[in-house]
Parts: sequence; C-alpha cells; structure tokens
Amino acid sequence: MKYYLIGIILGISLISFQSCNPLSSIQIETIVPADIDLPPNFNQAVFINLATDINNDNEMDTLLYDIITTEMSLGFMDAIKYTVGIDTTRLFYMKGYPSKDKLYSEDTISWKYLENITRNTNSDIFIILDSMKMSMVSSEFMDYYEITGEYFYTSYRELMVNIHWSVFDLIEKKRLDKYHYRDTLYWDAKGYTKSDARRNIVSVERSIRETSYFAAADYANRIFPGWRSENRYYYGLGNKDFEKATKLVKRYEWEKAIEIWKKYIDNIDKEIASRACFNLAFGNEMLGNLDLAIAWAEQSKKIKNKTRTRYYISLLKARKKDFEKIDKQIF
Repeated sequence: MKYYLIGIILGISLISFQSCNPLSSIQIETIVPADIDLPPNFNQAVFINLATDINNDNEMDTLLYDIITTEMSLGFMDAIKYTVGIDTTRLFYMKGYPSKDKLYSEDTISWKYLENITRNTNSDIFIILDSMKMSMVSSEFMDYYEITGEYFYTSYRELMVNIHWSVFDLIEKKRLDKYHYRDTLYWDAKGYTKSDARRNIVSVERSIRETSYFAAADYANRIFPGWRSENRYYYGLGNKDFEKATKLVKRYEWEKAIEIWKKYIDNIDKEIASRACFNLAFGNEMLGNLDLAIAWAEQSKKIKNKTRTRYYISLLKARKKDFEKIDKQIF
C-alpha cells in the first residue's frame, strides 16, 4: 500500500493525557472511500441542474435557478479540492436550461440527449440534480435577558431542502447512484427592535445560496473519495524507553520508535509486552503496513485482551477494506 494513503498531517498535533494515563494521542488524516464507484479513468464530469421548478408552481424562475446552479457548482468545486485523485479541471457545470422531459422520456434515459447537450466536452460522468424542493419558515419573537434586565428581539429563519440526485456513466450507459438528500439550515439574529433583528439576519437570497452550496458539497463527499480526521492512540508510558520512543513519534521517526518497542514484545511483564505490541501496530499503521499492523494488534490482544485493543483491530481491518476500495476508485 502506498505510503501517502496514510495521509499523516505534517502539522500533526500530539495530545498527551494526564501523567497517570499511559496513553497518548495523535491526530491523523485518513482517506475515506466514496459510497459509489466512479470509473477511475473517467474523462470529465459535468453537473446538470434539471430542477427548473423549485417552487412547484409550474413556472421557471431563471434568477433562482441560476443562483442555485452557480452555488452548487462552487460547492462541488470546493469539495473536490479535498478529494483524492480528482482535480477541479475534471468537473464543470452545464449552463443554460436543460430539459428534464428530454432526459427522462417514457421512463427511460435518453443517453443521446446527454451526448448532445455536452457535445465537444468529452464528458462521460453526469451528476444530475433531478428535483429540488425548498420550504422556508420565518418567525420573530421577543425575549428577556436577565443579566442586563433588557428585552430584545430575535429574527429566525429555517430553510428545508429536499433533493433527488443521480449519477450516470455515459460510457457504460448506467446509473451509478440514486440518492435522496434532505437537510435544514438555520439562521437567527438579534436586535433591540424588530426592525433591527430583521436587518441583522442574512437575506433570503444568502440563505438560498448557502443551502445550495452545502447540499452540493455534502453530495460530493458521497461520490468522491476524501479525507477524515481521526485520532490514534499509543502507549507513551511504561518505562524510560517508551518515553524515548514518544519523543521519536513527535518527530515522525516511526522506524526508530518501532525498533525500541520491539525490544519489549517478549517482556516478562505482560502489561509492558502488550503495550509494545500495541505500539508496533500503531507504528506500522503510520507506515502504511496494515497487514503487519493487524498482526501486531492481534499479538497484543493475545497477551492481554483489552477492549481498546479489540476496537483497534476492528478499526485496522475496516481501514484495510477501505484501502482496497480506494485502490479501485482512484487508480
């Protein structure tokens, strides 16, 4: 497995527990596979917004449509910056006003229509917003602040969004994903008068922009592999050599730390031996050697069957499965 898949942050933060606790913690970035498998060699992805009737009034609001489409394209672009193996040049959004009826004709998908509307773009993956419904609730109320003995007004808004997404593979002529997304965003603002509270809350347009942006960013996390922050634990205490190894961990000198821990795997003190094997699992995970990490964690469990060790074993095995899936998604 390639080393960079571990994704250790160079600015890694190390957190030591209280001196009586033998465990220390570091924060790492791990790759999370996408929920769907895009072809790893796809040429170009295009975002197409087919939701032309947001208010369900059988009329198209071109201004609202353009706002939503623009913000969603930004959401996709920003999310892709934090994905693995995909750059923003491989995604664009279709301008204009595509026809949902032409794409879905008599319960079938018109692949020819997709080819025609993206002609000369080399697009083969289509991220489709099939439908989008928004509902907004706004209110104002007065409250009392006991500390200052003053009354103030709060202006409140919530915007609920209900979206159906699809992803199509033009080459294989198949739907890769069909997903129902729901979310609610909230805003509030305070003022000493109703007019102050109304003036301080973000505009309805801003609320629509933010809701659209995050809806696309959230969906991008489903269809593209990305990064996730996680904590890893190791035994920093046990004897002077363990403390010396902790200093090496802080300098990311994994191999040197591993050499120290290896000296204690057969220690007569079962607690020390168990900790050494656990740390060897941790060190090998940092180096990307997941099979070896699992083996050392299993050895630690044999010496002392701890809940933390059992959890770490399941975590390592899950990461191994994730890596196997990621290999198919980005290589």
